[in-house]
Amino acid sequence: MVWSSAAWLTSPYILVAIGGAVGSVLRYGVGRLVASWSSDAPSMWATGMVNLVGSFALGCIVMSVGAPQRGHPMMLLLGVGMCGGFTTFSTLSMELADLLHSRRWDLAAAYGLGSLICGWLAFLCGAWLIGSIARGGSGPINP
Repeated sequence: MVWSSAAWLTSPYILVAIGGAVGSVLRYGVGRLVASWSSDAPSMWATGMVNLVGSFALGCIVMSVGAPQRGHPMMLLLGVGMCGGFTTFSTLSMELADLLHSRRWDLAAAYGLGSLICGWLAFLCGAWLIGSIARGGSGPINP
């Protein structure tokens, strides 16, 4: 690989790594911001926020790049890398385990199902928005 050439920047691994680094830093920043609002604020607020925003952003990205274009450089950089580094399924899983361990069944069910359903709806809203803009506001799309 020749480092004087910019060709290495188009490597799928480099694109995902750059996007993932940006997404991870953004995720950390959101967590710190939410924690600064209140020391009593559960981390679930930050996790839920980033997962919803990330799902919405991914819906926008998929519709902007094109759903079949999963290997497109912008999809790798922004969708796989940035949204993948920004959103956090592992933290969601840990928080659900904590709720179950403390026998907070109702909150665990609401958080788990709510995260899944709201994340899916956020993705569809992002896809709809970009599809609507692309068609001049002609309505819903099929991602």
